[in-house]
Amino acid sequence: MKKIFILVLFFVFTNKISAITINAELFEYDEEKVEAAFADLDELENLLETNPEWTIADVAFRLPQYNYMLENVNPAPLGFTNISAPGNIPSFWWAFSFSIVGSYFIYSAVAGPIAVTIVYFNTDKDKAETKKAIYGCLTGTVLGLGIRYLVSNL
Repeated sequence: MKKIFILVLFFVFTNKISAITINAELFEYDEEKVEAAFADLDELENLLETNPEWTIADVAFRLPQYNYMLENVNPAPLGFTNISAPGNIPSFWWAFSFSIVGSYFIYSAVAGPIAVTIVYFNTDKDKAETKKAIYGCLTGTVLGLGIRYLVSNL
């Protein structure tokens, strides 16, 4: 059974590796296009250097052509807007990493709840962040126990 599992993993990963191709065009760029894209930003920077007392509201009021730069806010990746666990790690991943390792090694199965407690006190008892940490702890525990079960039965 163990040999079959290793053989399946070998075929899965070799198939994934052969699908990776390197495209040299990804590493080339047109310097003139980059300079043109930064021209408005350079102009705004020079304007702010000459008028250091201006705030963002002043720029938006006096120069409405730059509002697209001031209001264009990209959303955070994967919906993470507040990083509040130690080490600037999102709460879910902080608890997930502790609990998956903790549940794989049974002697440290309390690592997940400890991570949730750390997030709870680090965020000043923020319920939303604690909820994310609890979900991370549950997911990591289930995954860690599943990996432990698979490894012990091979």
